[in-house]
Amino acid sequence: MKKPSLTIGRCSGTLLVAATTLFFPVVSFAQSATFKDIPAGTPLAEAVTFLQSQGIIAGYADGTFRPNNKVNRAEAIKIIIAPLLKADALGQLKTTPFSDVKAGDWYLPYVEAARQNSIVDGPPAKTAFLGTQAVKKMEFVKMLLLAYRVDPNSYSEIRLPLSSDAADSAAWYYPYLRYALTSSMTMVSKDGLLEPARELTRGDTALLLHRFLMYRASRRTQALLSEAESEIIIVLGMLEANNLEQAEYASARALLAARGANASAPDTELVQGALKITESFRAIVRAYRAGVEKQFDESIRLSGEAWNLAARAQELSPTLAKLTEQVQGLSKKLADSARAAKAAPAPAKP
Repeated sequence: MKKPSLTIGRCSGTLLVAATTLFFPVVSFAQSATFKDIPAGTPLAEAVTFLQSQGIIAGYADGTFRPNNKVNRAEAIKIIIAPLLKADALGQLKTTPFSDVKAGDWYLPYVEAARQNSIVDGPPAKTAFLGTQAVKKMEFVKMLLLAYRVDPNSYSEIRLPLSSDAADSAAWYYPYLRYALTSSMTMVSKDGLLEPARELTRGDTALLLHRFLMYRASRRTQALLSEAESEIIIVLGMLEANNLEQAEYASARALLAARGANASAPDTELVQGALKITESFRAIVRAYRAGVEKQFDESIRLSGEAWNLAARAQELSPTLAKLTEQVQGLSKKLADSARAAKAAPAPAKP
């Protein structure tokens, strides 16, 4: 994996560190309790154990991590920048044009490194850094992805509403949130929300950073397939409840999760098949929408597309046979319903 680099003036600093599933079996990781306020065996324990081992984060003198403490923008930029630059490169940074960052402030070198590498906007676009403000979820994700030279236009062909609080594909944060879903950095909450404006805690930032680094190391494929499965279950539940809007959101998120898995393991037949399954569920939701809008021919066409995509999934991975059967059963019901509605006589005029 090629390591990113950040440029400081004429000097360059290099990276110092780098439910039952339908698709993959679940692999559990056992961790010791690195910090006394983080239970062992949890995703957060795994995250902080790794990040601490790489020198990216540290706890407090009393042996706690304090995962519920809020993180401000200055602390967030240090978490992101510190692993990417050597100490001597940071030591060269003594001043910054940000009006609210003064000489001697502990976070000045990290802020200025971020500005010089276009990770944050500086003057004249932004004259203040606002380091004491709590960092919001998508601010952190954007800075993290830009620091690692991730192209925010990845998957730009997908511009679908993702949740009721992230439905605007023209929002500034949308490309970064889309990538966060394809890399399993974030997932929908129990309330069906993605919370782009949520203020982050120390635990939140550790999880986001750890998942991102694991994805770059191709160690999040299983998590992405499990997430795609979870979203498919939501699709089925929402269609059963006749909640088409939420089904559309979930089908988009399932597609992104499968696309991320495929980008990580493109030669794995099971992953290829899982991608086709998510595409078929996306077609089913679109067929359902077309039927509701009385576009019966389009509903029939999309139902056939879903059927064929499911058949292709089974060809790629025979282990997906049961799921293929379920998709094709849904496709047939939708097509039959559309044909019946199309053939029904028009209601008599009053």
